[in-house]
Amino acid sequence: MSTFWSDKRILVTGGAGFIGSHLSACLLRQGARLVRVVDNLERGRKEYIHDILPHPDLEFRQQDLRDPAMAQSACMDVDVVFHLASKVGGISYYIQKPGEVFLDNTLIDHNTWSAALAHKVPFYLYASSAHVYPGDLQMTPDSPPIVESQAYPANPELSYGWAKLIGEKLIQYSVAQGCVTRATMPRLIGSYGPHQDLDLATGSAIPVFCRRAIEYPATPFKVLGTGQETRSFHFISDTLDALLRAVEKLAALPQMPPFNLGAEGRVTIREIAETIIAISGKTIEIEWDSTHPTVIWGQAFDCSLAAKLLDGWRPKVTLREGLEHCYRHIEKRLKP
Repeated sequence: MSTFWSDKRILVTGGAGFIGSHLSACLLRQGARLVRVVDNLERGRKEYIHDILPHPDLEFRQQDLRDPAMAQSACMDVDVVFHLASKVGGISYYIQKPGEVFLDNTLIDHNTWSAALAHKVPFYLYASSAHVYPGDLQMTPDSPPIVESQAYPANPELSYGWAKLIGEKLIQYSVAQGCVTRATMPRLIGSYGPHQDLDLATGSAIPVFCRRAIEYPATPFKVLGTGQETRSFHFISDTLDALLRAVEKLAALPQMPPFNLGAEGRVTIREIAETIIAISGKTIEIEWDSTHPTVIWGQAFDCSLAAKLLDGWRPKVTLREGLEHCYRHIEKRLKP
C-alpha cells in the first residue's frame, strides 16, 4: 500500500457511478483522511456506495457540476481531484443525444477544472476516453492498434469524443501557462465491472448482455450489430490500480501526457455474448439486430505508454474471470 494517500483529502466527481464508487472505497482503504463524493445521481446510485456509508471519512454530496458554484464548493479544501463525472451512455445514447452530450460534458469539465485551479488543488486526474480517436482508425474489426499521437488531426466519431478532447486541451493549455495544479489524463478503454448501468437502452455491452442472459427467456437476448465488431476490455480492479499510480507519479511531474489505459488485444462482440451465455449455463439463441448502423467496427489500442509511465502496469484479471464476477453481481442486483 502506498503512503501517498495517507491523510489526503480527495474529491471524486461522479463518485456514485461505476468507476467512482469503486475508487472511493479503494481510497478509504488506502488511508485517505477524506473522500468527498460528488454526484448528481443522474446515472450514479447511492446504493453503489452503500457499503461504505456511513463512514467517518466519506462525505457524500448530491450536486450538479454543470453549476459553477457547485463545482467551486466541491473543490474546496482538497488535495486531489479525480474528475470522473461525465454524461455517458451506450452507443445508441450518444447517437441520439449528441448536442446534449457535448454541451453537458464541456460544461462539467470546464467548471470542475476552473474550480480546481481557483482552489490551487495540487493533483488532478481527468478521465478522458478512447472515443477521442478518429472514426476512420476504427472502421474494420481488425484495425491496427491505436497509439496516443493518432488523436490528431482530430476527428472523433461521436460528440462525446470531441468533448473529451476539448477537456484534455483545456488542461494542457493551463499547465503550459504555468498553473500550480499537476494533471494526468488517462484515456479509458473498456473498463467494466460491478455497478455499471443495467438499463437496456443506455447501458454498455457487458452489463446489458449479463442482464439479457439472466432474464432470458422472459426477454430476448438481442444484440445490436453483427457480432463481428471488436473491442478491448479490462476489469475495474486493474483500472483502479492504474488511476492511483497515475496520480502518485504526479508528485514528481507537472503533468503526464494523455495515455491509453486499457487492455491490449481485442475480442469480438459475439465472443463476449457467447462467453456470458456460457457463464449463465442456459441455452440461449442470440437475436442479431443489424438495423442500427455500426459506428465503430474495431477498437484496439497500444497501451505500452501506460506500462512505461506506470512502472509496468498491465491488466491482471482475465476476461473470463471478470465476466463471471460481473454476471454473479448483476444476478444478485436483479433479485426481487
